[in-house]
Amino acid sequence: MTKLIAASSSIAGLAALALLAACSPKAPEKTEAPAAPQVAAAAAALPAVDTANAQQFVGEGGALTPLTFDRTGTTTVTGSVVGDKAPVYAVPVAAGQTLTVTFQSDSSNLYVNVSDAADHSGAALHRGETDGASATLKADRDMTFVIAPFQPRATARRNEAGEFSLTVARD
Repeated sequence: MTKLIAASSSIAGLAALALLAACSPKAPEKTEAPAAPQVAAAAAALPAVDTANAQQFVGEGGALTPLTFDRTGTTTVTGSVVGDKAPVYAVPVAAGQTLTVTFQSDSSNLYVNVSDAADHSGAALHRGETDGASATLKADRDMTFVIAPFQPRATARRNEAGEFSLTVARD
């Protein structure tokens, strides 16, 4: 009989332990550390150059040249205007970024206009002839700025030529 009581005590003890284990709070499960935030590739990328709209700024026989450089950076190009022929540059800028254009030339008859490629009105956002040789423009949306060196009609008709340097910064 003592064996029966001892066995039943052992079973009762095990049952009590099982009941306690079931009622006690569980140990916290092992969790992984939260993943480090990742910057979406799209947020870091520049918009595509709007070549279809930028092409409207290119004169007969001219060419559109997209300027490629870091999302935040600077590039310098040189070129020449001969008569009414001049290179036209396209620069994609993401919403919120600022474009700075600095135009330099030894000729007092060369200027630069900066326009929004999507604007078909013909109005420039910066008119070099009246606004000066430097432009600072903030993009209110993803856009393509078009930079067009030129000379006034009178000197262009005489087929005069001039060299220029153009520094373009995006930040």
